[in-house]
Amino acid sequence: MNLDILINELIIYGINKQLIKDTDYNYVANRLIALYNEKSFIKLNVIPRQLHLILTDLANLAFEKKIIQSADVVTLDNFKAKIMDELLPKPSEVIAKFWSNYQISPKMATDYLYKLSIDANYVQAYRNLQNESWEYQTKYGVLQLTINLAKPEKDPKLIALQKSINFGYPKCQLCIENEGYQGHIGYDSKANMRIIPIVLNGEKWRFQYSPYSYYNEHSIVLNEEHVPMVINEATFKKLIAFLDLFPHYFIGSNAGLPIVGGSILSHEHYQAGYYHFPIEDAKEIFLGKYKSVDVYRLIWPMSTIRIKAKDKNELIEYASKILNSWQNYQNEKLSIINSKEELHNTITPIARKYNDMYVFDLVLRNNYTNAQYPDGVFHIHPEYYNIKKENIGLIEAMGLGILPPRLKKELLVIEEILKGKITKIDDSSMLLHKEWISELLENYDRNIEPAKYIRIEAVKRFQKMLECAAPFKQDDYSIECFNEFIKNVIN
Repeated sequence: MNLDILINELIIYGINKQLIKDTDYNYVANRLIALYNEKSFIKLNVIPRQLHLILTDLANLAFEKKIIQSADVVTLDNFKAKIMDELLPKPSEVIAKFWSNYQISPKMATDYLYKLSIDANYVQAYRNLQNESWEYQTKYGVLQLTINLAKPEKDPKLIALQKSINFGYPKCQLCIENEGYQGHIGYDSKANMRIIPIVLNGEKWRFQYSPYSYYNEHSIVLNEEHVPMVINEATFKKLIAFLDLFPHYFIGSNAGLPIVGGSILSHEHYQAGYYHFPIEDAKEIFLGKYKSVDVYRLIWPMSTIRIKAKDKNELIEYASKILNSWQNYQNEKLSIINSKEELHNTITPIARKYNDMYVFDLVLRNNYTNAQYPDGVFHIHPEYYNIKKENIGLIEAMGLGILPPRLKKELLVIEEILKGKITKIDDSSMLLHKEWISELLENYDRNIEPAKYIRIEAVKRFQKMLECAAPFKQDDYSIECFNEFIKNVIN
């Protein structure tokens, strides 16, 4: 690998993507050779390859030259981010350009930042293309699954080492101090990240994109302060404020309680993006009006109330009434256990705007545990852990299941079993699928391709996982109780 060729490739890529200008050529080249402790550079006319190939070679060369001391995925990725930072405008320049574009349209502003994030290799576009996705029509409508292959799996020894390191700065992966942070063995670099300051309900927040996108323009909206996740009336006000800023995006929040919350509960944040989720097409059962607010129960695997109004203040008022009523609700017959001493009830809120109509989908959650279900009564039940054991979070609640990378290999093995090419399971990692494989073999329709059949059945399993997380199930008594709960809040 020739360093001069690689640097020329990268600089020409940067010029082509309008990250830098021709007049920046010598400056950027000198900045880059300094990273490799080189004293000279030859300008060459080359045709750049794809960015991920250029960066991979540059990072590997840094390891060969002992510029970096390890070839683990975090160290290599951190060095790639450091390289790309040399081609990027300063945060203040990005912010100015974003708001300049915003004066033309909010979408033009987000389009600019999203393209910049991809061109900067912060949004891992090449890796994101490796995700495997499919969908299937269920009784609730289409449900979607994706195997997350974008985020590289870390070596167990590296994970153990990371857990043993406590640097304390930044406090977490979402803190604003991450912007420009170089990272280290225990922490992913954010050197090539750019984030935009916004104001939500009088509070200072930031807007950025997620490096590993689970859907189109997957973005993170984060509080400038390192404060814990919470769902309250102010949450609804902040979601509405975001929609007023970016009406073409949806926005939602994970619940603030363990088990039913997301993976990061220590820092208040929301997720947003430009994507049409399955829940948007769920059938609605109209149950009444509260002032100008239309109230519906959704035909959806999770217990969801949809409310719509043009008056955002009345929508916020009614959403707050639902939250307050749910936080005080208990139904022992349905195992919905809750108390003032130990709050188990909360909401996963989702917000969208259609023209001048605001829409909230309020997903009722409960994190009570008992001896039978120590991981959560309304959590995925153990018989489905072979597909996914992690929390049902915001994205899953909207009908998009994020599956672990291990399933790519495991589904291929199950496919070979259905074909009769494997008759005995020798791999211990496949034992968790034993019961599901028996079900698949028993019901297999040989007119369907094995790969397609397995994926259809995986979606059906995902549907059942969502149903596990619903406090109000699909039986007549549960639906009656759900309707009664909603109507009591209307009156």
